Amino acid sequence: MNFLSHLHTSPNHDLVRVFNFTGDGYRGSTWKEHASAAELIGVELHRVIDSFTDEHPLTRMAAKSIRERAGKTAPIALDLLGDYFLHKHWNTMRELQWFTKEMTMSDFIKEVSTNIHQNRALLKGKAKNMAPFMLREHWLSSYAHLESVRGAARGMSRRHPAISQLGVFFSDLQQHDSDYQAAEHWFLSFYPELIGHTQQWLQHHEAVKRLDGLRLS
Repeated sequence: MNFLSHLHTSPNHDLVRVFNFTGDGYRGSTWKEHASAAELIGVELHRVIDSFTDEHPLTRMAAKSIRERAGKTAPIALDLLGDYFLHKHWNTMRELQWFTKEMTMSDFIKEVSTNIHQNRALLKGKAKNMAPFMLREHWLSSYAHLESVRGAARGMSRRHPAISQLGVFFSDLQQHDSDYQAAEHWFLSFYPELIGHTQQWLQHHEAVKRLDGLRLS
């Protein structure tokens, strides 16, 4: 899943959100020896989200459905569309987390952006370099618009020629297309399962007991 979905899938804890957001910056497992509870939960949660998403039959089916036009970039296309559909279906999906039931998307983005900005010294890897641009240019809000997702895909394609097909896929994508509909169906079916899986995973994580201020429900 992409940035916004990772943040919404996190529990309502500033540092866990931030470590989830920057989870790609961690490699291997040696970092766990000196990790705080929030760091351990956040980074491991990032990995759980990614592996559950990639291996889920609904994701594989959706990727297969759009592969004719998206090629090998189909999983990346679904990641980007996940944030777009989270915007589109926020009034339904916000009910899945107790802490967003009464929040507008705008308020949620404002809150998580503040979390990231205030804890920017903790960011690692590509998140450290990307976060200032993401916050300044309001990337999280921009994913509400398909045209902005197209722009993001074009930018990724220019920077990484190996995934140039991603830009081509999005340049032609329209709401009435079968690929769009397949991706939307995937999101509506899969995202509640993802939230349920991560909530259950958190309930059984031993570090939760050591983390002050973390409410799971």
